[in-house]
Amino acid sequence: MKVRDIMTNPAISVTGEDTVCEAARVMQAHNIGALPVVSEKNTVDGIVTDRDIVLRTVSRGKDACEMKVKDIMTTEVEKITPDTDIKDAVKRLGTDKIRRVPVIEKNELVGMLSIGDIATQSGFNAEIAEAICEISK
Repeated sequence: MKVRDIMTNPAISVTGEDTVCEAARVMQAHNIGALPVVSEKNTVDGIVTDRDIVLRTVSRGKDACEMKVKDIMTTEVEKITPDTDIKDAVKRLGTDKIRRVPVIEKNELVGMLSIGDIATQSGFNAEIAEAICEISK
C-alpha cells in the first residue's frame, strides 16, 4: 500500500501571511492539529501545529489575530511522496518523531499523512504501536 492510497487529499493549508487566529479557525473547522504552510506556487514553506500556536503565541501573551503564521511556523519540514510505501512512512514518522507529514509531488503539496490515517488501516497495528512509542520518547 502506498501513501497515496490513504493520505488526506486535498490537504487543508494556510499561507505564511495568514494570521495565527485564521490558522486556528481552520484547524477548528476541520478538526485537525496541523496545517502545511504553502507559497503561491503551492510549495511547502513550513508547518504550523496547534502546539505551535499555544507555545509560540498564547503562552507568550502575543495577539494571535495580529501575528502571522510565518512568525511561528516550523520551517524545517519533513516531507514524503505519494509513492512512499506505508511501512516506510510509518518508520519515518517514528524515527523523525512526527505525527503528520505533508505529501509532495513535483515540489507541490498534494496531501497530508497522519499517524491517524495509517491507524485506520488494518494490518498496521504493530508498526503503528512502534511508531507511537518512538514519537512519544
